[in-house]
Amino acid sequence: MLADIQEVAARALKGREAFYGRLSRKMEKQYLADTDSLKREYESLAGRNQEIDDTFISLYADKAKGILTEKRFLKLTDAMEKEQENNQNRMQEIAALISEEEHSEGDVRTFMEEIKRYAAITELDETVLNRLINRILIGKPEKIDGVRTQEVRIVYNFVGEL
Repeated sequence: MLADIQEVAARALKGREAFYGRLSRKMEKQYLADTDSLKREYESLAGRNQEIDDTFISLYADKAKGILTEKRFLKLTDAMEKEQENNQNRMQEIAALISEEEHSEGDVRTFMEEIKRYAAITELDETVLNRLINRILIGKPEKIDGVRTQEVRIVYNFVGEL
């Protein structure tokens, strides 16, 4: 962990502009991929909500004509209202996620400042870990040619996995 932080800090300080550029491009690619998928989901949910609205009108017309009983009408509309509410909640979550993603440029700058601050560390402590590391992903142990190995991935705050 310490070696990884020191390596990232050295790369950041040695070629600051190049490192910043790579991080910015990485974040932009991730942003575009994430937001594209989120926008498609948002549009799909909005379309489904419109379908539900159209179905409400049709069901109401059937009820008014006596084709549909009151009990059946209430049962169908209750289920559709719940679905529409769930869709609306998810749409709000998506809007919030897209808004968060738009701050990635500032995140790269923040990361560069943080990693510069810890470039000369020789010992890890809780403060450094909490400030720089979002999470550590540890794979399951495997034996390869009799040697026990385990994948360790570090996800940094602000910029993700490097």
